[in-house]
Amino acid sequence: MIDRRDLLSIWIIAAVLTIAADVAVSMAEETDSAKKAVLLFSYEASFWGVHDENKGVVKGLATTGYAEDRNIEIIRLYMNTKSVNKTVEQMETAAIQLVSEIKKTDPDVLFIMDDDALRHAGAKLLDTDLPIVFGGVNFLVTESDYGWVNASRRVPLADSLEKPGHNITGVQEKPALSAGFKLLHQILPCTKNALFISDNSIVGTQLLQVAGWRTELQNAPFHIVDEIYTNSFEKLKKTILEYQDKVDSIILFIPWSLEYKDGKHVPQKEVVSWMLRHNKRPGIAYLDMLAEEGYLCGVVVDMVQQGFHAGVMGGRILNGEKAGNIPITDPVANRITINLARAHQLGIEIPFEVLKSADVVYKKMTAYPEYKIGN
Repeated sequence: MIDRRDLLSIWIIAAVLTIAADVAVSMAEETDSAKKAVLLFSYEASFWGVHDENKGVVKGLATTGYAEDRNIEIIRLYMNTKSVNKTVEQMETAAIQLVSEIKKTDPDVLFIMDDDALRHAGAKLLDTDLPIVFGGVNFLVTESDYGWVNASRRVPLADSLEKPGHNITGVQEKPALSAGFKLLHQILPCTKNALFISDNSIVGTQLLQVAGWRTELQNAPFHIVDEIYTNSFEKLKKTILEYQDKVDSIILFIPWSLEYKDGKHVPQKEVVSWMLRHNKRPGIAYLDMLAEEGYLCGVVVDMVQQGFHAGVMGGRILNGEKAGNIPITDPVANRITINLARAHQLGIEIPFEVLKSADVVYKKMTAYPEYKIGN
């Protein structure tokens, strides 16, 4: 005779096994229906922009019903164009290898972040069956001058912003030069002149061109006494020191592609760290990380938002829309930032109206962490 307690135990075990079987079937069905995406970055995995863009893409996909490790697999690839594949020839070689890997992976959608990967790897996948979504791209995708070589001639990336056509759509990145100038002038209305300095990289040039920098520099609320574009870290340092007593502001636009005398890449944070210790003139940040690292103020491009909008577009494609029918967008997700530690270091008092309007206020400089307000 079977004891009631034994019957109860048998029933519980059977119930548990049934539930486990249902879960296994559900997981199998979910795996079978799972999507696959490749996320190709122009830069290194350690680069701050890559981190922010990745975060945004994952978040954007999730809002359209695709959660990583549940119903979509995301494979991440890197072209490493900041420190390794810096020349056009090196980028082309890396792109050929990566395109081969992408084809073997056979994803449902390809995300391409930033200009280098789009220009080189994306060119080789245009008009294929693979939907492409780009983000963080500075060159004008509808103009042939900034397109890619196809059949021995340059052709635009997209037919138009409203209907890009082909197998592509994405998110443009545009720095707000004039807004940054106005913000600095609002903080320091006594500013009469400034030096504009940047690296001499392809990406830096594209950022300036898409922002219409020639017109913006001419219309700045203060006089731009000189423009310096160089990839030499030594020349940048020498120039910044030379202009300490000549200008009211030094605007270091992009410090990404600077090199030591031996040609090795100088990490961005090291460039900013040197500047914070030796430059006594205020500047403007146009990218989020630069504001956090220690630039006085900025109207910055939000790279998380760049990735987020790309992720949403990717989700729409996975849900049945064609990439070429989704308009290319410029989210204008710019944020006002203030770094109080840098303000304190320079002896600058930020007007209350500016602080009130700021989206983010930093109280330390991550590129100069030992400096504390009150030092």
